[in-house]
Amino acid sequence: MFHRLFVLLGGGIPAEPAPEARPRRPARLQKRPRDFQRQRVYAWEAAVLAPTHGGKLSLGACERLIEEVFRWHEQPGPQDRSWRPPRLGDGRGRRHACGSREVIKLPRWARTRTIVLHECAHGMSGDGHGPAFVRAYVTLLCRFQGHDGAALEASLRAHKIAIAPPGR
Repeated sequence: MFHRLFVLLGGGIPAEPAPEARPRRPARLQKRPRDFQRQRVYAWEAAVLAPTHGGKLSLGACERLIEEVFRWHEQPGPQDRSWRPPRLGDGRGRRHACGSREVIKLPRWARTRTIVLHECAHGMSGDGHGPAFVRAYVTLLCRFQGHDGAALEASLRAHKIAIAPPGR
């Protein structure tokens, strides 16, 4: 009480400095676009492909499949000694598989041909689960698992999933 009275009467107690403003977080240079059809792609996979069914692959078999897929896709020349397929991580400590051009991580449950091809398609496209990804995925499913492309595309249309035109 005396403190407040003293301050009101113009006492010499210095005012507390204003708290410093919190530093702003740096703005992202480029905002990642929303992955608008991710859930639809997963639902389509579950209904049409049953991705976790089928034989489980060893880590070595996954690595060979990834190399085969990227050699087919990128077609490096024999003189190109710097070419490497994506690294393969065993997915230890992960709940979900993930894939990019640099690395593909596969927990044990995800080591099937369908899921490996799904992750490879991520490494071939840069749009999450967008139309370019779906086109790459369908191409890989036809090439490396023998699926019928027309049937896959019809089922994608039925699930309202956008797919890029062939050859893009």
